[in-house]
Amino acid sequence: MPITRDDVLAAYRTLLGRDPESEDVVVARLGQDTVASLRAEIMASAEYQRRRQAHAPARPQRANLVTDEEVAAVYGALLGRAPEDPLLGAHYRAAEMTAVDLMLFVMRSPEFQRTAGPRFSTLPPGPSPETKDPSGHPPIRHPFAMEPRLLPLYFFLHIPKTGGTSLNRAFDRMFRSFVLYTSPKDLEQRVREDAAFFHRWLLVTGHILVGNPAALASPRPNVFLAVFRDPVARAISLYDYARALPTHPLHEPLSTMTLAEATRSCVPFRHVTTNAQLRFVFGGTTMAEVRDALRARSYVLGRVDALDAFLDAVSAYSGLPRPPFVPRLNAGEDQPPAEPAATQPDIAEARAALAEANATEAAFVSEWLDRPLATVGVAASKAARASQSDLRSAGHG
Repeated sequence: MPITRDDVLAAYRTLLGRDPESEDVVVARLGQDTVASLRAEIMASAEYQRRRQAHAPARPQRANLVTDEEVAAVYGALLGRAPEDPLLGAHYRAAEMTAVDLMLFVMRSPEFQRTAGPRFSTLPPGPSPETKDPSGHPPIRHPFAMEPRLLPLYFFLHIPKTGGTSLNRAFDRMFRSFVLYTSPKDLEQRVREDAAFFHRWLLVTGHILVGNPAALASPRPNVFLAVFRDPVARAISLYDYARALPTHPLHEPLSTMTLAEATRSCVPFRHVTTNAQLRFVFGGTTMAEVRDALRARSYVLGRVDALDAFLDAVSAYSGLPRPPFVPRLNAGEDQPPAEPAATQPDIAEARAALAEANATEAAFVSEWLDRPLATVGVAASKAARASQSDLRSAGHG
């Protein structure tokens, strides 16, 4: 159900404590599909982030967190050695681990299974090195060899028509059983109702904005992954895809319009094709907002025409091996509508209008993403990277 003017006013007053700047802003916001998507977009803005930080209550800390003495005792009893870094205790406390949590974590580690494990339990022997894996790739690392809460929380901001469906299959191989596929509404409910949400997942993926509820509430460092596409090519692809798919929210309004007509008069289509990738990933559409976001958050960004380079960058940042190839899935060109945009008589007009409306986004894609862009915007992310290094040297990787 389309949102109303009252919905826009209520969202601004609730989230920003003020009315919209002008009636033009209200009209532009009426292009949102749902109130949830409107709220998510406002929550991704720099203004909301500043307001939230200024009014955020102190987060209560879990009781009985593991002490440095308990870390030393657990390592000594289960691994027969001292912790390799005196700062490990701080990392475990940041992950809200108790002494029992740490004991279970260490007992699941390859180091424990390889050395001290046989003294505490009897486990069936593993396959011999000569045994071939029927899936065609090396044996998968046991999921309990990683503890998600000790690592950054990754978010794949899946911008529609940028190769995200194909990338999700690759991320399945990289992040294994720690991937959550979600929607904005489902994610908000999970964060609100699941007390262990931030202990379960390494990667959250979906058509979610940078200001999603999990990112705002996360006690772990956030790392945002996204792939961009030339905005004109993306708009044409989205137009054809929506017209070919009867269940798409834009199918009905676009079914009787050429691309040029949709660019001029279809407000919902204009909203999702005008600097929408910048808004999706950075919470704003100006280069000043982009620079502020890159300084404030951790990103790994790439382009749809260089997915292998993007996956290499994600692998280098996360330390997780990437699959050897990226499958090609959900390509709208495989199911063209009756009259694709490329065959319409006013396609040149549409391309020119889209290029003019997306000048800022096109400049960012061509000038900033000639190769994958990775930023570490907050000190907490550097601490998380150090934690990953500590854990690998401890034998937990």
